[in-house]
Amino acid sequence: MKGLFILLSAVLLFTACNNSVPTNEVKTSEVSVSSVKLNRIEVYCFHGTRQCETCKNMKANTKTALNTYFAAQLKDSTIVFSIIDVDDEKNEKLAEKFQATGTALMINKVVNGKDSIVDCSDFAFEKANDDEVYISELKTMIDAILK
Repeated sequence: MKGLFILLSAVLLFTACNNSVPTNEVKTSEVSVSSVKLNRIEVYCFHGTRQCETCKNMKANTKTALNTYFAAQLKDSTIVFSIIDVDDEKNEKLAEKFQATGTALMINKVVNGKDSIVDCSDFAFEKANDDEVYISELKTMIDAILK
């Protein structure tokens, strides 16, 4: 199973971002377990080590939307944001949980410890290169999930 996961990751990585170069421009945010609320929204930007421009824009626009419209929720951990490198072994279990083998945007509404995962990857790829539209639509999506 692990071999299949690695093979699929490699295929998707090289087909989706075949003209990219490695980058470490955005660091994963880390929240201590003790500060995480039982009821929260988790926003994950998954990526591989090699990233194309669309992948980079998805991460940057997600971060901008959250910092602009949800700063208070980020501060009190109602919303938790993380950027996750799926190629890093330490992230293997989290990537498997979300079935992320490459670039993906996942929003998980956690209520009483139960996950409700929404895969927003199609949206992210379609809109990532239009900052204004991406940020506006992501805000609307998160507002709806917060209700």
